[in-house]
Amino acid sequence: MCNECAMKKHTQTHRLITQKKLAGTRFRGSIMPFCISKRANYPNYYVSYKNPLTGKYGTKKSTGTSDRKLAEKIAYEWLFDQKENSPALNIINAIKTTDISLDDSKEIIGLLKLKGYVVSAVFKKEKSDQTLIAFLRNFWDKENSAYIREKKRKEHGIHNRYILNQGGRIENYWKPFFKDMLLCDITKEKLNSFMDHIANSEVLKTFSGKNQVIKAGTIALKWAYRNEYLEKDITAGLMYFSGTKGKREILTPELAMALFREPWRNETSKLANLLAMCTGLRAGEIQALRKKDLGRNCLYVRHSWTYEDGLKTTKNNEERVAEIVFPELMGALIDKANSNPYGENLDGFIFYATVPGRPSDSKVWLADLREVCEKIGIKNTEKISFHGWRHFFTTYMHGKVEDKILQRATGHKTNSMLEHYANHRRLEDQKELARVQRKVFEPIISLVNF
Repeated sequence: MCNECAMKKHTQTHRLITQKKLAGTRFRGSIMPFCISKRANYPNYYVSYKNPLTGKYGTKKSTGTSDRKLAEKIAYEWLFDQKENSPALNIINAIKTTDISLDDSKEIIGLLKLKGYVVSAVFKKEKSDQTLIAFLRNFWDKENSAYIREKKRKEHGIHNRYILNQGGRIENYWKPFFKDMLLCDITKEKLNSFMDHIANSEVLKTFSGKNQVIKAGTIALKWAYRNEYLEKDITAGLMYFSGTKGKREILTPELAMALFREPWRNETSKLANLLAMCTGLRAGEIQALRKKDLGRNCLYVRHSWTYEDGLKTTKNNEERVAEIVFPELMGALIDKANSNPYGENLDGFIFYATVPGRPSDSKVWLADLREVCEKIGIKNTEKISFHGWRHFFTTYMHGKVEDKILQRATGHKTNSMLEHYANHRRLEDQKELARVQRKVFEPIISLVNF
């Protein structure tokens, strides 16, 4: 027998053996790799093959016979021909039997991406080989976060209260929704679904509260993209919540006069509120004032206070001077500082607490403010905030002095030109600010019994 005839015989034999094996194979779930069916008004059987990747059946093809057993035999023969002649089969077999390096694996995945078969893939021990929640927890971990280390290297830094709040939002909102999803599997579609979920939250009432929850994660995901944890910036173009802010109550000068005519149960609260009204200082800035910050008819605003961070830099990381144009108010501040019983010398807080080394609680100042507001007939006192004094100061000083003078006084940072002016404070500006402060606040101060 010639070699050609021998090869043909071998091929025929191999084909018959394979057909018998296929015919006797029990496929997963007792399902064959193809479907045999008939069309209405057509005698012959049709076959369609199942895609092992998608699990879907392809186009139906006539077997040319009305005999079902024969149709199945033909289907097996076609299946054999497909497998035997498929280049993909050779690739699959090569992958099964060959040790493949990580670089080879990445090249294979890259080619599959180019063909559109693979959207994304993650390799073991790569940056994205972790759950989304594990990544977010580490991102807001004060001790281990690379992002927080970056922020602390910068001038402005990052505060503990902010870190804790962000971590809480991850646990309360992100974790229940995303559960064990891998970081590499997060998509823009998933983010949008999460936003729809947050939109319907019964706990988060305001659009700003909803946005804070969303940004607890998107800040991290933007950083992940910049640092090659993710191949795409899935936060790009994300539309946040918008709406109308709740109206903040701002007291009028007439109501302020009525407030300070009334007796207060706590003189410390009264003094703190009065100082906020006349200077626009933030609550944390007032809490942070120490005896060493008392100047000649002024206060040196060097720090702010939070219970998470203690003394820290001001919001914009800039020191400034707050003019105290009323001798009575300045005298009251000096007396308050000198009454500190803890012997802390110049480091002692002006608004000291009952515990050494800590300032008075600004929540008490607010509670006492609301109490007096109720006394003079103000309704909806829950809309009154201590921060409202800052708005009061800005509102009634605005238009009476140049914007740059007012911005320096309140510590508002806007642009590079303002920063330049802040480093070259002029005596004329101080005098102008003092003149307007006297004019605006004199009617109120005159009513206060120091």
